[in-house]
Amino acid sequence: MKHKYSKKGALISSRPHHADHCKPCKISRKPCLVTFTPLQADIFEGLLDNLAVAISNSFVPPDGPLPAVLKVLQNLIVKLPLTLSNQADLLAATEMAINAYQQSEGWSSAAVASTQIVLTDLYALSLVACVASDIKDGWVIRVRLAETNLAGIESGVPPVISGTILILDGGNQFMDLSFNRSTGLPTEGVIAGNGFVSPSIPVTTSGNVENVSIVLADNRGGNNYAFSMPRAGTLTAMTASFNPANVTIDGPPITILAQLCRALPSDSPYTPFVAIPGTTVQLIPSLSGVVSGINCVGSLTGLNITLNPEDRLILLFTIFTIGISAVDPGTIIGLGNGVLSIAPVNAPPTANIPIIPIASHLPVDLSFAASTPTNVGIVGFGFSDNEPFQSFASPIVVNPLLNAFVTPITEAGTITSIAACFGIVANQTLESSVNIIVGAYLYTPANNTATPIGTTQFRFPTLLPGTYTETSPGVHIIQTTGSLPLSPGDSLILVFSAIGLGSTSGTISGWASGGISIEPVST
Repeated sequence: MKHKYSKKGALISSRPHHADHCKPCKISRKPCLVTFTPLQADIFEGLLDNLAVAISNSFVPPDGPLPAVLKVLQNLIVKLPLTLSNQADLLAATEMAINAYQQSEGWSSAAVASTQIVLTDLYALSLVACVASDIKDGWVIRVRLAETNLAGIESGVPPVISGTILILDGGNQFMDLSFNRSTGLPTEGVIAGNGFVSPSIPVTTSGNVENVSIVLADNRGGNNYAFSMPRAGTLTAMTASFNPANVTIDGPPITILAQLCRALPSDSPYTPFVAIPGTTVQLIPSLSGVVSGINCVGSLTGLNITLNPEDRLILLFTIFTIGISAVDPGTIIGLGNGVLSIAPVNAPPTANIPIIPIASHLPVDLSFAASTPTNVGIVGFGFSDNEPFQSFASPIVVNPLLNAFVTPITEAGTITSIAACFGIVANQTLESSVNIIVGAYLYTPANNTATPIGTTQFRFPTLLPGTYTETSPGVHIIQTTGSLPLSPGDSLILVFSAIGLGSTSGTISGWASGGISIEPVST
């Protein structure tokens, strides 16, 4: 479904706003019986759009968003000036469709039949609505589109999702998303990780809600949750979901978006991440009225978006509303997650080549003396730790908090490539040149020990003497590793260290991130 956006970034339809057209009118085919306020008309039209999207083979019962769309529709039904009999019939029809969908494995005949009853009732409601003719015609077209989608359900084939599946589950931690109640545009977003979410981070938009940007580095220490692509790939599909906490929304509907954002490896850490065109997932349904037990879901399939080696990526959640009407509340809290499907380049399209994401959250402090490190940075995904340096061959005992920020691999494989990036905190001066070293380590949660793996230590381009500012680019590296074997249950982290090339000692602080590519034995 394609949308148009206003110059201020709010999602709008291609027809005039209902405020000018939602008035009683004479329709020859059916009498005008049910009045809609302008807000109710906008909500109803949005729900019809949501129904057409939800009724497709992209969403397979019982996991699709159709029940959530129907629950929001029920909220609207009880507000409309319907007779008690008509209201009861609509509520019963939608409840039957919800139950049939949730009890089906795939589109069963019961789910199809009960959904068709709802669409028939909505078609009848559209015909007797007291709105302008062009609005009424638009509603009828939307209902017919949903019916056409429903008719093609049984003969359709769900898209096949293959390649690398990167799950960013959010760890059942609450996201806190905000927008400007005057403009409707997002003001704070949240990044989904594996087992965690970021705090709320300020976002800006340019032109419309799809053109979002977000800066992770700041004067408070930053929020580095970006990982690096360890090999080239093609984004073929995205899904996202958001389960809002119970809330009552007064005003226009609020919509949740999930977007894949990117920064280049050579960018300064203070450079904004921007949304990759074509990766905006609009979750349905939009939220209005009493929100309880709703799960908003969105999906993009058939994508062909290039992800380059060393691209730095985040999955960002934001919210927005339509127009400039005041909406209460301006913040939505809930649980969110996403899944990225990435087909590897120079490998069979069905090959599942896992990516281990790495991101430090806070900067690491790499202390050094002449020709040797004195302190190292331990980095998982969303957590970092500083520990004393022993030797490049020695195990390191680390903070047990790291346990929550590593993910064991599920099958035997080999490390094939490692990407890493080090973004330098501004206003630091190096008196002499410094080399930064990165290496892959095997992490053992049982004793909180990180052990170096084979020949996986690589040197970044040398940092030269001088003062580093917010415009100074980061240093980055990508290396193939041969075939270093791993066993099911192994967990991987990266360890960063620094070596002074002059006679002075010192510390270099920066945000550390990366990614590790693993090829399963079965591939």
